[in-house]
Amino acid sequence: MTGNPRSPQRPRKLRLRTTLVLPFVLQIVAAVGVVGYASFWNGQKAVQSLASKLVEEIEDQVAQYLDNYTSVPHQINQVNLDAIDLGILNLEDFDAMGRYFWRQLKVFDVGYINFGNEQEAFIGAERLDDGSLMIHEAPIADVTNFYSYTTDAEGNRLSSTVEFSPEPLDDEEWYAAAVEAETAVWSEIYQWEDQPEVLSISSSYPVYDANQALLGVIGSDLILTQISTFLRNLDVEPTATIFIVEPSGLLVASSSETPLYEVEGEDVSRLAALDSPDAVIAATANRLLQAFQSFQQIDAPQELSFSLQGERQYVQAFPWQDQFGLDWLVVVTVPEAAFMGQIYANTRITILLCFAALGIAIAIGILTSRWITRPIMQVSEASDRLAQGDLDQHVPPNSLIEVNMLANSFNKMSGQLKDSFTTLEQKNEALRIAEENFRSIFENALEGIFQSSPEGRFLSVNPALAQIYGYDFPQEMIEQITDIGEQLYVDPERRTEFRDLLKKHGFAKNFEYRCYRKDGSIIWTQIDARSVKDKNGNLLYYEGIVQDITNRKRREDELKRQLEELQIEIDQKKREEEVATLTQSTYFQEVQEEISDVNLDEFWS
Repeated sequence: MTGNPRSPQRPRKLRLRTTLVLPFVLQIVAAVGVVGYASFWNGQKAVQSLASKLVEEIEDQVAQYLDNYTSVPHQINQVNLDAIDLGILNLEDFDAMGRYFWRQLKVFDVGYINFGNEQEAFIGAERLDDGSLMIHEAPIADVTNFYSYTTDAEGNRLSSTVEFSPEPLDDEEWYAAAVEAETAVWSEIYQWEDQPEVLSISSSYPVYDANQALLGVIGSDLILTQISTFLRNLDVEPTATIFIVEPSGLLVASSSETPLYEVEGEDVSRLAALDSPDAVIAATANRLLQAFQSFQQIDAPQELSFSLQGERQYVQAFPWQDQFGLDWLVVVTVPEAAFMGQIYANTRITILLCFAALGIAIAIGILTSRWITRPIMQVSEASDRLAQGDLDQHVPPNSLIEVNMLANSFNKMSGQLKDSFTTLEQKNEALRIAEENFRSIFENALEGIFQSSPEGRFLSVNPALAQIYGYDFPQEMIEQITDIGEQLYVDPERRTEFRDLLKKHGFAKNFEYRCYRKDGSIIWTQIDARSVKDKNGNLLYYEGIVQDITNRKRREDELKRQLEELQIEIDQKKREEEVATLTQSTYFQEVQEEISDVNLDEFWS
């Protein structure tokens, strides 16, 4: 009977802090268990939903990128058409058009901008793989010759090469397709002859005069290989595989590092998705064809799944078209493990958040919300200003130990960030100065300095090296020397020895060889070089220093000759000394006396 009256008295004996904290603790502990279990259970059931949402996010990004990227050539063509209509571009002034297209390549990320007319005249600007720009022209006055010009930094034409009897424009798809369609049109996807890994496509517009008579075709080439780069760099689930195919099944782009083409002898051809070296792409394409017979039948977003090597794969495919005739299929494949891992991570995060809420609940039970909120808001506002770039932030101290520690930590972080930015600016300035110093050393060094490719071409040379080999300018030497071993080395086997040293040791020290100068004369040079490789050990290029040692070699030969003559003189003197020593010996004197005493007449009689 005494236990009953004690029960209602217990709360009166509890501290207010305990009364405030205990309910929050019990609630949060219960929430940790319930929410954690529910999160895991519901997460397992929501894998398909998560997969769809993630894939839709990827598809939205890909579609937006394709819309923007493929619109660039049409925008360029439209700008050029407007320029022609407004008289800004004179179709008879190919020199001005070449510079105009050249400047557009400086602004737009495309591979080629060109114009051809009905008389087979042609003018265009091209972006090479190394980023340099060229101008190509089949002049109005002489369409039988096709000239290719290198350019300077202002787009002015420099050296040129000529190709006789270029292909008729009617045989070029970008020209013929636009003429036939009488409107904007895309060409078929094609590969560069010298770089089969690069895929391109041309956008062409026919140009008419006021009477709708055809004047020619204007076009822009888009490098599709950059789509693969975009897919690889998408900030999405790293295990996701994304690829784009044409209705024919040929690959346009993919997030995989595997090539989009295959080489058979001298023939290079694009790969179909079914034949891709990437197992996920090939298996996904096979599953889609099993479900829909052909890619052309997928005219709406489709979802399916299949198993690959015992792992579930979720697939979503959607068609993408533009108003000018492109018709591609975008396919996204994500393994189930990617979502289950996220579910486990979310469960852990949920539990951690619940424990954090437990701590906050205890703090709320001990302190008033106003007492806690005010100093925290000061830190938050200072953090926002810090995030906006205002680094001069300081949070005043607080009587609460925890809040004061937070303020001190923030102040330390703010100071460290400010110091870091200052240090970064100093380092950037030091780097700039170092780069200027290197450039000055490179340009003004007395020794020849170079970088060359493994294939035997110079990538860069300084003026001293060009002078050693008899060239007026470094660029002249780079352009004219296309095979170092064949054009420079008098003894080709020395080139082989040099490369073997680099391959074996990674460097070559004091390597001497005879080489040809531009005028055909032969000199001796000494080279110190090393191999430059990437982080994976792949050879990038060679670099080194070259000295002309012809005079030194001549002095060495002269010194050798003098030493040989001196040795002959020394040997002669030595023999004379030996004869003198012999003739002065007692034995030789006695023999000589005996000979003199001999009467030869008596001996022979």
